[in-house]
Amino acid sequence: MEWRDLAVALSGSVVCLSVLLAGLAWRDARELLQGRVLALLGISVAALELCTGPVGQSLPAPIWFGLRLAGAFNVALLWLFCVAILRDDLRLGQREWVVLAVLSFGPVWTMIDPPEFPARSAVDLFAEILPLAAIAHIGWIAVAERGDDLVEGRLRARFWLPVLLVTLAFLSVASEFLGDPVMATLARTAAAGLPAVLILAFWMMTLDPRRLQFEPAKKEEPAPPAIDPRDRALLGALQEAMAQGLYREPGLTIETLAEQLSTPAHRLRALINQGLGHRNFAAYVNKHRLAHAKSVLADPARGRDTILAIAFESGFGALQSFNRVFKESEGETPSEFRTKRLAETAQNQKSSPNL
Repeated sequence: MEWRDLAVALSGSVVCLSVLLAGLAWRDARELLQGRVLALLGISVAALELCTGPVGQSLPAPIWFGLRLAGAFNVALLWLFCVAILRDDLRLGQREWVVLAVLSFGPVWTMIDPPEFPARSAVDLFAEILPLAAIAHIGWIAVAERGDDLVEGRLRARFWLPVLLVTLAFLSVASEFLGDPVMATLARTAAAGLPAVLILAFWMMTLDPRRLQFEPAKKEEPAPPAIDPRDRALLGALQEAMAQGLYREPGLTIETLAEQLSTPAHRLRALINQGLGHRNFAAYVNKHRLAHAKSVLADPARGRDTILAIAFESGFGALQSFNRVFKESEGETPSEFRTKRLAETAQNQKSSPNL
């Protein structure tokens, strides 16, 4: 009985902290995608803990079903939250909605417990590996996109976030092998659920939405980026390299650029981030590439050049990535941009008198 009381106390702590976290996130960071997702995640975790914890069996069936349904989205919301804090300006497109639907399938499938059919075992296995696939994808994003990240705090998070998720998943799975349901709940809550919620709660204790963007909490409006006087020479060398078209080098990384400028990569990363205000190296380079591409697209003398040739000339490695980045920046495709600019040039030439 004493173990059950402890399990109830820990489970109640997880529920209360999750609801508190959701309230703080919604109150202080709902203008950010990360904040809205964190609020939903807190509610989902609280609902899941209520229906699967020690008090779940005593809940009326309709309430239990509603809580279980709300808790079924915790894996999908956790995936979206982690991706949102690791990527700047994440947009919920068709691909993201598909991933959210797939990740929500596993818990919903387990909840409805459908009758037996020939492929039931394969579907069950697919539902079981979805949380592991979500963690693996988060880990891949954390490692694969580390080279472009210029934000110091987020660089550290790219290491501890996957480690934390793997540890929590291992502890949660390991608790299922305990024969006593009360002990299993106690182990899962004490070793995985409560620490995770506490970490998120302490992280949000500043009550500043910038915490979700790995920016320091400030009472005043953030000051514009300032260049350290000691980095003026490096800034000049960087600007000269960009003016000479170094951004057009395919696969340019911050390490390669630092080597070209004969400076440590961490110093160049700090200059571009803290001095120039960029959070992502690829976005910084793409800014120069897009400027070059737009000048070529608007040039009537190069109106017959293919979009593919312009993309490669600007430094993009593939036409698909060029089209995507261009449309995200300009709101139209390169072809549409070229058509409008060439039409404007032709119209101006017609309206101007020939001297």
